[in-house]
Amino acid sequence: MRDLLKPLRDRLDDFLDQANDLALVLRSPDADALPVLKALELMEDTHASEFFWTFTDAFTDPASYAEAVVKGFATTHGAVRLAMEKEGMAPWPPIPPGIRSERTEPAQRLRELAAFSRELLPVPNGGNVVWIFYPLASSDPWGFATLMREVLRHEFPFPWCHHLRFILREDPAAPALQALLPGTPRVAWYEPDLGAEAVRRSMEAEIADESLPIEERLGTLMVMAGSDFAVGNYAAALEKYELLLSYHASAGNPTMAAMALNGMGETYERLGDVERADESYQAALIPASDGEHPPIPIFLNVVLNLANLRYSQQMWAEGEAYYDAAQELATVARDGATKVRALEYRGICQQQQGDLAGAEASWNAGAVIAAQLEDLSQCRSLVERLQQLYAVTGQVLKEQERREQLAALGGARG
Repeated sequence: MRDLLKPLRDRLDDFLDQANDLALVLRSPDADALPVLKALELMEDTHASEFFWTFTDAFTDPASYAEAVVKGFATTHGAVRLAMEKEGMAPWPPIPPGIRSERTEPAQRLRELAAFSRELLPVPNGGNVVWIFYPLASSDPWGFATLMREVLRHEFPFPWCHHLRFILREDPAAPALQALLPGTPRVAWYEPDLGAEAVRRSMEAEIADESLPIEERLGTLMVMAGSDFAVGNYAAALEKYELLLSYHASAGNPTMAAMALNGMGETYERLGDVERADESYQAALIPASDGEHPPIPIFLNVVLNLANLRYSQQMWAEGEAYYDAAQELATVARDGATKVRALEYRGICQQQQGDLAGAEASWNAGAVIAAQLEDLSQCRSLVERLQQLYAVTGQVLKEQERREQLAALGGARG
């Protein structure tokens, strides 16, 4: 999805290349934090003449936020000073005491800190210093907006903020900056389009871009197939999985062929076509187990899908066999939670066949592992099954032991 961030990166580049706006407010919801921060990181790589100071600390109140910013700045500043001294270079000047003092008003601390950062430029006034205030969480959006308004306040003809740029985050769900800075001169606004439709458009563009390597385009196609499945667009998902299978099977890529077949099976199962789902899962077993070192996570997923399908069909013997294989593969994959779940359902299949001793052994083994993993929910489930088994078979002492265990674990599930 290399094109998804391009409009945002272009807007950031434009902001840094212009000379009129002091600040850019990014209207950015929580869900967009990672891609936005990635774009900001890439911006640093392409603007070597600027210094960047990025702060993602949570905002609770102005004083603690200013203190967190000053401490973060001081940590980096001190490390650079030490390195410069070791290299025999003239070190950066020390941070003025007024900035370090918590008695200084928060907005004033941040203004003086930003102004001080200009002194660290290799060439005086030879570039800009970019300050990025992007709190990942805020319990007081109005407090943050008020603080930023005070930080940005300046007067002409000699503004304090020359050779400085600010990038601020505004959560669209709590638009306090929008309320406090309407029409403020030298403040620009931008809301990146990083929603689901934008992601889809970006992926479609990558798939259609013949200049990209075919493997990259097919990887994006696999992601889109999974996305179609997740939103219930099953016809589109099947079309993509079939295309992926056709390519990877002919190219001799068993791992990707298995993933495509498994995706087809899950889609058919969601559509209620159990027969074709079964055929797809069975076909996926062959490439998923290919070679001396098969892709265990994919192999495990296929086996689990077959086990669950047999369980839903009440084909207990086959279900037991598949769950048994799944718990062994989960051991290899170091997936403790899946192993416990497979043991629990293996036990149910054994119970349905009248193999109560086998069910007891499966549930005991699963309970031990769940306890080791400190998974109380799974542990309770298995101990409850054992308690009910002992109640049915009249094993009074064992049933009482399990009741006591359930009480210690917080009781039976509701």
